[in-house]
This record gives sequence, C-alpha cells and structure tokens, in this order.
Amino acid sequence: MNDTYQLYDEQGRTVSRDGYVSKDDIFGKGVLHGASHVWIWRVQRGVVEVLLQRRSPQKWTWPNCYDISAAGHIDAGEEPLAAALRETKEELGIDLAEQAVQCFGVHRAHIVTSDGKIENEFQWLYLFRLDGDSAFTIEDNEVSSLVWKPLDDMLREVRETPDAYVPHGQVYFDRLAAVIKAAKG
Repeated sequence: MNDTYQLYDEQGRTVSRDGYVSKDDIFGKGVLHGASHVWIWRVQRGVVEVLLQRRSPQKWTWPNCYDISAAGHIDAGEEPLAAALRETKEELGIDLAEQAVQCFGVHRAHIVTSDGKIENEFQWLYLFRLDGDSAFTIEDNEVSSLVWKPLDDMLREVRETPDAYVPHGQVYFDRLAAVIKAAKG
C-alpha cells in the first residue's frame, strides 16, 4: 500500500506536487485525490447480483460497512484503470484484463465521516461482469467478507438501512443500477 496519492484539481486534471502528502493531510484537510471503484456483477437464475465487500474492522473509514466489490485510492503517478486492476488483485485476489472492465463514469464525492475524516475525491467507476465462477482470496486487512447481493435488494437496503453501507449517495447508486441494467440487456 502506498500512502502517496495522486492529486487532482477541480477539473479532474492530475496535479504534481513536490514532497510527500501524508494520509493525514488527505483525510484531515480534504486534499482532492482520486479513487477507483470496481463493481463486479453477475446474473444468477435471472437475477442481477452485485459482489459486496464488508470492510475490515481495521479500516480508517467506515469499518464493517458494506461497500464496492473492490476499490482504493490512486497512487501518485498511477492511472485510474491501473489502480482499479491493482485494487481488485489486492483485495479479491483476481487478475482482471484491461479490456474486461468498462469505465462508466467519474463521480465527484465529498464525504465527511462521523469522526471528521474527509473523502474529497474523484471516483473512477468500473464494471466487470463475471460469467461463471471465480474463487476470491480476500485481503484480511482490507476486507472481512464478501457477499453476492441482488441489485434490487442492495438498492432497497441503501435507502432503508444506510448505516450498513458506505455513504456514496443516492445519485451514485442510481447511476450504478442504470448502467448494470442497461448492460444486462
């Protein structure tokens, strides 16, 4: 894990910065940085399901909450797609090919945790459709468990029990659902 993250300006352009920007600066001062999110989905007996990770209790932000299949910050000098592939390998133990993932947008997020940490970031959003089975190997420091959840159930739970999920916001989840339903065909 690298604690030097890629920084961005308000237009989403990369920013070079001399010296080290600490994790405390990123989360304490809300320095604008980037993250890549990979949503893994499948169709099982006609039902669209998404793979959710339950975040490790050791996570700095939103421990024990349900979240994206795999996600993480973009390291300094790293491209968003490379970060998406790296995080999927680190957190789930699977290698995805570049052409297997589909970028469906960039989301601008500014979220403050209950203890004052700030996630101020551009989030590159990717989809990967899993056809068949895959054995996942989770990284215990990052992920405590995985669960396949019907997409409609997840969307309902995000509205009804929001504290169980990382608070990405309704616009984020609605966009995800629309893209997956369109991809299903």
